Amino acid sequence: MRIDQLQPAPTVAEPLEIPVQLLASVRRHQAHLTSLIASMRAAGMAGAAIDASVRLLVDSYAHELTTAIRSMMEAERHG
Repeated sequence: MRIDQLQPAPTVAEPLEIPVQLLASVRRHQAHLTSLIASMRAAGMAGAAIDASVRLLVDSYAHELTTAIRSMMEAERHG
């Protein structure tokens, strides 16, 4: 699903500007998400197994993204 297919539609139609410092992380997360979906479909996963797999991926990404954002903000303060 693309962002323009969300229901209800987002109220702000501005394109999302991803800082260059986060692009590699965002692309890696998208690749991991695509791989996870393919793996779950191939394995016929359902219910709690899907929940656990998604939670693991999201928690890992949250840590990576939080670290990157903190680093960016620290660099802005010193730069």
